[in-house]
Amino acid sequence: MRRQSILLACALALSAAASGASAQDKQINLKLSYWVPPSHLLTPGYKEWAASVEKASNGTIKTTLYPSSQLGSGADHYDMVKTGIADFVLVNPGYTPGRFPVIGVVDLPFLADSAYKAAPAIRRFYTKYAEKEMPEVIVCHTFSHEPGTFISKKVVKVPDDVKGLKVRTANQTITTFVTAMGGASVQVPIMEAADTLKRGITDAITGTYDSLTHPAFKFHTVTEYTLDTKMYLATLLNLISRKTYDSMSAAQKTVIDDHCTPEWSQKVYKHWYDDQVQREDEIRKAGDKITKITKIGSAELDQWRKAAEPVVAAWKASVTKAGQNPDQVLDEFKSELKKADALF
Repeated sequence: MRRQSILLACALALSAAASGASAQDKQINLKLSYWVPPSHLLTPGYKEWAASVEKASNGTIKTTLYPSSQLGSGADHYDMVKTGIADFVLVNPGYTPGRFPVIGVVDLPFLADSAYKAAPAIRRFYTKYAEKEMPEVIVCHTFSHEPGTFISKKVVKVPDDVKGLKVRTANQTITTFVTAMGGASVQVPIMEAADTLKRGITDAITGTYDSLTHPAFKFHTVTEYTLDTKMYLATLLNLISRKTYDSMSAAQKTVIDDHCTPEWSQKVYKHWYDDQVQREDEIRKAGDKITKITKIGSAELDQWRKAAEPVVAAWKASVTKAGQNPDQVLDEFKSELKKADALF
């Protein structure tokens, strides 16, 4: 009987080891903070991620969602995860200009033409640099919105059309782009952008097609024109507190590692991506009923690329100052985009 009990105990131990985290692991409750509303389609992606993590950890890692800046503003989220206010956050590096220059390569104009394909490419590229640039965190996922462009009250077809415009810009990179063309950047949270357009505080916004009809924004109600080119991405990262990660058991860390991958970077983003694509298709089919789409050819595109040169130069200077080789960083990122069939 004693021998049978020993064999049973060994079997149970082997079973627990095979399944990863066990009930003996301490309970981890991740506070997942993000600044968009709960209706945003990142929410179902986060819920799926959290459910998968909970299942894989045998219930020892649970996640509570805090949308709508409940724990802090968008610009504060890196410091929130650094100081322990949150364990898992959504960060837009462009909200803190100059702080994370290497990941800023993703925001440079005319590099990627598909955000969905680019998501795992960004994750693979940044692995090499993440620990040095963001030592307080574990980079879990990387993604972006679909390529953005100019949405405006007047026609914007070439860079000269930006001169004199007041533009709500997506991040510091696009701010540099707009000011280099003679425009003025207006910095307000995205949720306030439609009001600035309505009141005449701004003349245009840099954004995505889906933002024209998305119920959170409805930019089609306060603009008339949309430039038809895939101009830029705005990088988004999901970060986990290194302190929280280090407090986990080896088995729990493995669960997190398995859920912080290039593949999961696509999964958490897919609901949002599908909605963006569907809305863009509907907008294009609607013709001028929603927005007047301004087509451009190779000659105009060359002008836009030329106008972006000061942006690239400024980015290279910031990366050099951080002790990295900007040409190497750019080449490595382009290489990953090309492998993913996402290079512009």
